[in-house]
Amino acid sequence: MRIAALLLLLAASVFLLVASLFAAPPLGWTPASYRGLTLGSARRADVMRVLGPPDTRGPQRARIWRDGVESRKRDSQAPNSQVDEELIYKGRGDHNGDLAVRLDRSGVIVEIQESFPVAIPRTRIYKELGRDAMTAHYSRDRCDALHRDPNGPIELTLYPARGIYLWLDQYGYDFAAVYYTAHPPGVSRPRCAFAPHIRHSGIARSSGPM
Repeated sequence: MRIAALLLLLAASVFLLVASLFAAPPLGWTPASYRGLTLGSARRADVMRVLGPPDTRGPQRARIWRDGVESRKRDSQAPNSQVDEELIYKGRGDHNGDLAVRLDRSGVIVEIQESFPVAIPRTRIYKELGRDAMTAHYSRDRCDALHRDPNGPIELTLYPARGIYLWLDQYGYDFAAVYYTAHPPGVSRPRCAFAPHIRHSGIARSSGPM
């Protein structure tokens, strides 16, 4: 048992060493501004002033998207901040979607997500935001952390200069949600072992924990 434990520890150490060697370089990122709210500096009182009282509020519920399907698992999209509270505004987004405003423990806004009621075509988003977007790929590790991975199955469309990224729907082409953030999505390297993923119907899908 001791030998097996030592071998497991050694394997984990080797994995983390290799991951650090091949970690993606950090993304340059400008904190987003949403209706005058600057992510990373605006506070809860500013949200109330701009958006008014939320329809619902409570502990962070993380309405994150996995392959176009909403997941209630705790958010891992804002790695540099501990999201502590979520304010929901029904149908108040720029595309008539629900807004989720996420704040850290100090009451600072770190992320605003709009979940589109109907997936929006790329052409419309490019018309609204411009064609200067970049594409980056990600994977999820066993700790459910999103991290940059050139061969990862998760594709995000990024606007780093605006602090915006978009999540694809289940068909892998149109967009299901837009995020306005203080930090780039994910982390530069995995925190623990990779979650396995499979591909079918030409669409990358994670088989990790939902």
